[in-house]
Amino acid sequence: MDLADLRDILIIVYGVLGILLFLILIGLAVAVFLIMGQIRRILTDVVTDSVRPTLDEVHKTVQNVRGASDFMVDRAVHPFIRVLAVGRGMKRGAGLLRGIRSRIRK
Repeated sequence: MDLADLRDILIIVYGVLGILLFLILIGLAVAVFLIMGQIRRILTDVVTDSVRPTLDEVHKTVQNVRGASDFMVDRAVHPFIRVLAVGRGMKRGAGLLRGIRSRIRK
């Protein structure tokens, strides 16, 4: 066995090992793809079964808070703002009348 025969054997062994490694990597890629699909299904089930009802309850609570704040704005804040506006208007009108009286006196 000379150096050329050894070289040929090494090339053949290297080629066979390369093919085996390629097949193993393809198998691993397929396995990862299948595992990712199962993980996606599991996460979808978790979100649907446990997170979705919680989000629905949070949404209902937000709607209740929004309704309560709208009620408070309509029943308490708007009348208070109207009273303040009327008071300021009367104050401004009185100031205007005082200004007219002071101009007439001069």
